[in-house]
Amino acid sequence: MFKKIIFMMVALLSASAQATMTAGEGLCPEEFEGRVKEVIEEVGPDRAFSTQRVIFSNEQTIKGEVGEQVLVDILKNGPFEIETGKEYRVLLRKGKLCWIEQI
Repeated sequence: MFKKIIFMMVALLSASAQATMTAGEGLCPEEFEGRVKEVIEEVGPDRAFSTQRVIFSNEQTIKGEVGEQVLVDILKNGPFEIETGKEYRVLLRKGKLCWIEQI
């Protein structure tokens, strides 16, 4: 009985994850390639959800309306490591980070 419950939970969760992945492409209407000009560390105690403010210079707009300089808040202890001077492809939705990858 316990194995059946676990199997059903895994099946339901994997189906919703796959739907999220395929629908996610249209959810980030702004995309650009930019260089990190400055990383501003958050003042105060370092917590799990501390953020750092990153200033990008827009090198190339891929889609959407993106300014010459873009300010994005990124989790300091999150999955993305940001370094000053490096180039990244950034996807945004209403000014919030969807995805970022170094190029």
